[in-house]
Amino acid sequence: MSRHDIQLWSWSLDDEPPGGETLLTDEERDRAQRFVGPLLQRRFVAARSQLRALLGQHLGRDPRSLVFLLNEFGKPRLADHPGVHFNLSHSQDRALLAVSDGPVIGADLEMMRAVDHLDLARRYFHPDEVGAIERHRDPRQAFFRIWTLKEAVVKAIGLGLALPLDSFAVSIDGPRPVMAVAPPESPGAWWLHLEPGDYCRAVAVPGGGEFGLIQRNV
Repeated sequence: MSRHDIQLWSWSLDDEPPGGETLLTDEERDRAQRFVGPLLQRRFVAARSQLRALLGQHLGRDPRSLVFLLNEFGKPRLADHPGVHFNLSHSQDRALLAVSDGPVIGADLEMMRAVDHLDLARRYFHPDEVGAIERHRDPRQAFFRIWTLKEAVVKAIGLGLALPLDSFAVSIDGPRPVMAVAPPESPGAWWLHLEPGDYCRAVAVPGGGEFGLIQRNV
């Protein structure tokens, strides 16, 4: 079985992005202005311009020439490169971009923070995940690990909120995360990757296989 490499880039949204607004379309600049306050506006520009810069570098294209299309649930893809899959996630002041030249992928980034984790898990997660969180020595940490994995799975499938979070279950009980109950109408096998910490990072690939991560900080 051949191995596929997934490019994983991370950067600060508070750093000055290369090119800044000059890489953005008029529509993207208008979107930036709709955010409340200069901090969120700057962070949107930093996320979007770096997304264009990194994808342009990956494809050998002018970042300003890239055209994004959205599916009916809002998942973006490149108009001229259907075989290249990417996923951008950001949380507070950090961003994460995953890029694959082969399989569909999903990626998510979540900063550990104070939330009512048990209430959220009981309302939205699969019962098996709720039990795992309640049994864990650090329930808040377990919640964020599971949440980040689940968001990566949802992004890989591309259905957004149309996929209920309690319709599938991931497990963090072993040395590597696994798909315990696959989402409806998705492959039973999944490749899952999790990096816990102050910022949890997760990558999900439907169908399983052998994958390597090439990680870079921008």
